[in-house]
Amino acid sequence: MALSEDLPLYRDSLQLLNRLIPLTQGFPRFFRYGLGSRMVELNLDMLSLIYKANSSYEKVAVITEFLDKYRMLQMLFRVCVEQRVITERQYAGFALTMEKIGKQGTGWKQYNEKGKQSNENRK
Repeated sequence: MALSEDLPLYRDSLQLLNRLIPLTQGFPRFFRYGLGSRMVELNLDMLSLIYKANSSYEKVAVITEFLDKYRMLQMLFRVCVEQRVITERQYAGFALTMEKIGKQGTGWKQYNEKGKQSNENRK
């Protein structure tokens, strides 16, 4: 088992957090404490869930929770664009990283679901 910090999913999520914090600090006051702090909190939860999934045997439930938080963060980014808190150009830079995170998380979940099914078939 690799260290969580060595996983590409963890590194991409950490990179997202390091870019998200300065972005949310520039939000107008009304959005900074609502949307901005929620977005950072979701990203921190995602990092925590990567660590938790990497160190547990029942990964599928944890990865599912990770993907739920990912989708919520994605939705909040869309709200920010629609409310004109960030520009579409700013969002485009984040969208590439978000897409990578989503693909990696979904792939990790599918891999573990297949492994679970093959173990059940052996019994």
